[in-house]
Amino acid sequence: MQHYLAIDIGGTSIKYGVVRSDGTLLSNKHVPTPATWDGLLEQVDVIFNETTAEARFDGIGFSAPGAVDSTTGVIHGISALPYIHDRPFLQAFKERYDLPVTVLNDANAAALAEGWTGAAASVTSYATVVIGTGVGGAFVDHDQVMIGSHFHGGEFGYWILDPSLPHPDGTWSKIGATAALVHRCSEQLGRPLTGKDVFALQSDPIIQVELERFYRWNAIGIYNLQFGLDPERILIGGGISRRPEVRDGIKRHLDALCDAFGTFRIDVETCAHFNEANLIGAARFHMLAQ
Repeated sequence: MQHYLAIDIGGTSIKYGVVRSDGTLLSNKHVPTPATWDGLLEQVDVIFNETTAEARFDGIGFSAPGAVDSTTGVIHGISALPYIHDRPFLQAFKERYDLPVTVLNDANAAALAEGWTGAAASVTSYATVVIGTGVGGAFVDHDQVMIGSHFHGGEFGYWILDPSLPHPDGTWSKIGATAALVHRCSEQLGRPLTGKDVFALQSDPIIQVELERFYRWNAIGIYNLQFGLDPERILIGGGISRRPEVRDGIKRHLDALCDAFGTFRIDVETCAHFNEANLIGAARFHMLAQ
């Protein structure tokens, strides 16, 4: 059985682990993300030397933020790590380890993991909607991630849901993200709250109103996504999706939207992979790219 080193580069930490060709993640560790490019190279060296003791690798798959061009190995756009952008990212590691190396956008990697061993394993076309600080996601059809001509495929957070608000205040990320929900609830109660606080207080009438707004905005976004791309299934991800009432609340509003036209029920489920998704997806992309 083949083994792959998967490395997920995040703004605050680097996660890494060994993934088998059957999708099993054998380890999942993390270290702080270095502040410089040279520091990143040194840290990946440490990770490589440590994990080669676990298995002989058949390749290395990276997951990274930004507008990733997987063909050239250059990461465009912006992220919390400016030093990874607009440089020959892949070439540095190919020369260093003499192994096949790939890189994919982190949201796209997470989506591939769901289609391989997660909540979309039984369908061929699906979309993921990750709700967190902002809203992002991906669309996958027969293991092919929609990248787009500007590497912005799946950037659902840019979609305008409320055109009555000045741009970009009416975008999905600004009104439908978890951060937006927490901000509105904090303003309503006049004190700073966390996401956990919001759900601990969900019996409060004020919080109930804000939660219903949150569910409806996300239902509108998912409704538009369904009728734009028509996937077999849409998966909700992000930390907040672990709460069953979030899926149920969004689905309740989706059903009402569909009832108005007498259309089919939209198949919405929760992502199965959370902290492991980017690593599993990075390995999956590496396998598909070879």
